[in-house]
Amino acid sequence: MSSNAKAAGVPVSVVVIGVDNLDASLKFYAGTLGLTVAESRVWQGPDFERYWKLPPGSKARCAFLAHGADPVGRIQLMEFDAPDRKLVRPPHIRRATGLFNLNIYASDIKQDYARIKAQGFTFWSEPAHNKFGPVVGETLEASFDAPDGVVINLIQLLTEDPKTVIGRIVSFVSKYGRTPTGFTSVVTTAATVSDMEKALAFYYGPLHMSLFIESVLQGAETNRALSLPEHAQTRSVIIQGDHEYGKIALATPMNYEIPNLVPDAVPPNIGYLAQSFEVADLDAVARESAAVGAETFSGPMELDQPGRGRCRTMIVRNPGSGFLQELFQRL
Repeated sequence: MSSNAKAAGVPVSVVVIGVDNLDASLKFYAGTLGLTVAESRVWQGPDFERYWKLPPGSKARCAFLAHGADPVGRIQLMEFDAPDRKLVRPPHIRRATGLFNLNIYASDIKQDYARIKAQGFTFWSEPAHNKFGPVVGETLEASFDAPDGVVINLIQLLTEDPKTVIGRIVSFVSKYGRTPTGFTSVVTTAATVSDMEKALAFYYGPLHMSLFIESVLQGAETNRALSLPEHAQTRSVIIQGDHEYGKIALATPMNYEIPNLVPDAVPPNIGYLAQSFEVADLDAVARESAAVGAETFSGPMELDQPGRGRCRTMIVRNPGSGFLQELFQRL
């Protein structure tokens, strides 16, 4: 690659979720969503303990789930066998600083809404019709409390015009395919940050992601769907790597206060713990991450990662809010 060539943008490869009960969570992610379990294992040992900052003797039952040919939008479930586990996000918290939700495309949201609701999951509202204008297109969306305090937003893409943003995504999904139950892997994952510019410096710099859409979320109808105060204003910046999946929807409050989930979003707790990114040169990305203020949580070190094999890997804290960002280079 020449020095003038644009570096590839790095999408979210994996989201890491601490679970209360692996079997129950698999019933949802593999059974209901139809994701494939690529690997199941017990992860333990001194390197595992050091990497996740756990006491001696800790271990975790892990399941690695995926869909599609590409290493993006995958899910790593970890049931930690360690003392003092707590839930990162209690159900009553509908907006908070930290890693927050997973966006997944649904094929028939009204049917999926009824089926998932019948399984005992709580939706925040009935499916809402969103009109983003002639350039973007329209969707139906509904958020619900999935297992382990994770919020999932189901999205049905309505606009098929290939000249629109959503129409182009519809074309991609139709070629890429869906799970046997009609869903996709993680297409976008949301996080709320306290400092948008510092967060973007990390994603735009070391990871070479780029802007997808930026807007201000406001208005009574929008805020009702987001469970926010009527007059709330939220800066929204959606960024992407070089793939249709693995985007990140960043948000920051402009005129209201929210709680902070970051201190509890660490192993062995239960909830959304980390975003993971596969990089080509871990040493270079580590230097660039430090330069934009990302503090090291653990590593770098060599590990046999679930679903990924032998890797050089490390975890840093996002400089925009402190949540965990895993960086790995496969060996």
